[in-house]
Amino acid sequence: MAFRTTSALAVVAALAVTIAIAPAFAAGPHSDWAGHEAVSFHADFSEGVGAWKAAGNPWPVGRQFELTDGAWTNTGREGYLAWEGAANVPVERGTVVVRLRSGEESIFTDGKPHCILSLPRTTSGIFADEERRKTAGLALSLRKTAANTLDLIVHVGGDHWMRMSEPVVAISVDATDLSPDDWHELAVSWDWDSRALWLIVNDEVHEAPIPDALQEPWPYLAACFGNTQNYLPNVQEPLDGFLDEITILSLPWPQVREVMLAKTPLTAERPALPDFGTEATVFPADEDLARLEWLARNHLNMLVATQNHGGWDLNIQWPSLMGTNAKTRLPAPESYVQCSKDSHTAFAALLLAFAYEALGDERYLDAAVRTAEMYLAAQDEEGWWCHGYWYEDGGYVPDAPIALIQDHVQTGPMLLMMYLHHITDEERFADSARRNADFLLKAQNPSGSWPHHWDPEKQAGISVVGETGASEVNDYGTSGPIEALLWMHQLTGEERYREAALRGADWLARVLVETDRVVGWAGQYDANDQPMPARHHEPAAVTQYAPRWASVGLFAAWRATRDERYLAPLRKVLDWFESNETEAGGWWWDYDIETGRPIEMYQREIFFLDDPAQVRAFMEASGEPEPKPGDSVNVARLRSELESTTARPEGNLRDPWTREQLAEWVAEQAPHHVSYYVGSESQPLNEQAGLFTHDSTAGPAVVLLRHQMVRFLDVLMRARAARGDIPADDPALRRIEASVGWHKISPEWHVDD
Repeated sequence: MAFRTTSALAVVAALAVTIAIAPAFAAGPHSDWAGHEAVSFHADFSEGVGAWKAAGNPWPVGRQFELTDGAWTNTGREGYLAWEGAANVPVERGTVVVRLRSGEESIFTDGKPHCILSLPRTTSGIFADEERRKTAGLALSLRKTAANTLDLIVHVGGDHWMRMSEPVVAISVDATDLSPDDWHELAVSWDWDSRALWLIVNDEVHEAPIPDALQEPWPYLAACFGNTQNYLPNVQEPLDGFLDEITILSLPWPQVREVMLAKTPLTAERPALPDFGTEATVFPADEDLARLEWLARNHLNMLVATQNHGGWDLNIQWPSLMGTNAKTRLPAPESYVQCSKDSHTAFAALLLAFAYEALGDERYLDAAVRTAEMYLAAQDEEGWWCHGYWYEDGGYVPDAPIALIQDHVQTGPMLLMMYLHHITDEERFADSARRNADFLLKAQNPSGSWPHHWDPEKQAGISVVGETGASEVNDYGTSGPIEALLWMHQLTGEERYREAALRGADWLARVLVETDRVVGWAGQYDANDQPMPARHHEPAAVTQYAPRWASVGLFAAWRATRDERYLAPLRKVLDWFESNETEAGGWWWDYDIETGRPIEMYQREIFFLDDPAQVRAFMEASGEPEPKPGDSVNVARLRSELESTTARPEGNLRDPWTREQLAEWVAEQAPHHVSYYVGSESQPLNEQAGLFTHDSTAGPAVVLLRHQMVRFLDVLMRARAARGDIPADDPALRRIEASVGWHKISPEWHVDD
């Protein structure tokens, strides 16, 4: 990404001065002086990426990198490392020192941008004050530019990812004389008292003032190295070089020189990996059950340990245990709670509540109730919730003043409230769920669908592009409310919930796109039920994954009515999938409705993927790899779900168990679960962590709700019933499968059918 200086702030660069001095850096590694009390952070990469010394979290997030001869380098365009900044990076004054060497091709003369480091400031504590966000904090980045200069850039305003900030080049230094074969010592330093910035390149010191637009220091979100803080493909600036040591001090540059020349070696112990102190306490003597219990508890203990203001972000990274939102590369701000997308905060709490029922451990119920109390405190008077909250001044500040409908933002916490009412019999939870259900009735479109979000000020449903009355299939926008309202009807008997849900299902069946080329659903429809574009990459098209979104609502409606018209659209779509699989296997993500040709959209420009020239143009514009057909919807599984739904509408139910039958089932299933799930090659267990991790945009991560945990707890609950710890006739035990859909824990588990 090329940066430019704009407005009156551009004069800062002209004020930079260069001071030639004697060699400033002490000979030898940073560890010779990193023991000094002013050093808040030191990473040397000699024994992994964990920081040897850290005032805060020593473990980073990051991906696409390797360590070679004690140095870090990226192995792909998205390679980077980032540590938390709140404790590791000093606020009032500080210095970041790195040792840098080029890769095979000189990064100092290649005419390409390379980001060396970035220090985004957090917006925790000031999110609610928009004007203060414009002037608080000193967000910095150090980049080797396409003009082959080293630029120290101040980012004025913007959010915690530096989006919408104004980049100001404070210091710019010619980099072409730097040898690609040598190690170079670079330092970035600041001091609010003197309002000074420094950039040090080997033996040269360059100084400039902090821009006048910035009025006060503010804590840092992260310290990011080897790439930009931005995860988007078209703004990557990989280092393509090597970092040997990174050290951060709580002193400005003039005093740092004295520390570096002194001998204060670092002798501290290396950090240990996180340990939750997990033990199998319910079934310690049974090898298989103890294994399942330990794994379930380890995941649950991770959730309890990382719960923040009642919630979480979407991923927990290993081994840093920092939250991320599953797309970006930086850790989540410490005061932010994520309430949107699959397996978000509400579903983590559902898992904890189920764990209480399965294991009888009050700690898990307490954590689930803390989440519910967060939702109770945040719930709007109209009954809705926002997609995320910032905890400030003892309250929850909505991330935006709207009620997102899709991504389970409403239905996830509604389900949590239903479930906690079942467990605790506390009316406050039932009341909250009913208020949210009533809000969904209010937000329903005249067509029967639900919009992208509800605008409380306009008192109207609005699409992502601002159209009133538009409809959403995308991200369960209509299916989620259908299923949740049918649950509410099941639990209350009030017909108005059922009637609204079925009107939503009628709409899904009605707007199926059927031409001689394509059959399926668009992600979004306008107020006249015509497919419409949404975000810049979402065209008016038949979308491969839409049947997965639609099926949740249609299955629920069929179970409630046994009306075949709710399944007929899915049968048609499955037939189309079967007849239109590509030669390479799979299907394209989006299909043009008129022509049936595969398409991508980027910045609202359509690219036809059967034209090689347009494929290249799309890749160049977006920075994305070449699009390929795939099976994201999992067609075989969708067909299997259709068959099982029609064969067993209420699920796989059986008569109440006896303790002897439960014991026999557990004896068979416990070793099977250990061998099949713990030994899985497709979703392997991370033995080091004792968790099921996956590769995310921020490195190894754990989603809040793993289906394996639901299955393990299901086995453990039955084992406790077989032993007599809990009644064998608990309605939940009538089901012989653990739910693994997005909703995971269903109220139907506790309805004696």
